[in-house]
Amino acid sequence: MSRPRLTLIVSNDLSCAEAGTPQGQSSWSKQLDPYRLKVEAPDLWSSYFRARFNSPREVALFCDVSFQTALNWWGAVTSPASHIALLMILTDPHAPEFFQTQMGQAA
Repeated sequence: MSRPRLTLIVSNDLSCAEAGTPQGQSSWSKQLDPYRLKVEAPDLWSSYFRARFNSPREVALFCDVSFQTALNWWGAVTSPASHIALLMILTDPHAPEFFQTQMGQAA
């Protein structure tokens, strides 16, 4: 039994610009500075938690973390791990817009 093969077909007849590809696009790495994002993450998450919850206690209960952890997020000392970030993004339909707006203001 033969295995299916993938064949890549490339046409160099037209450049991307000639083919109608918009100019001025940049990669994600040029749009987001990973170091800056890491440095600003605690402030960003603090703003989010303050906008969505009334207190660090509510954050702790919702995220199933200790009060001290929630207090650290609330006070922009640290930012949540990826599983908490996913929890927020998946449970709050307004979260993506919030972060996009905040990141747009920071840029």
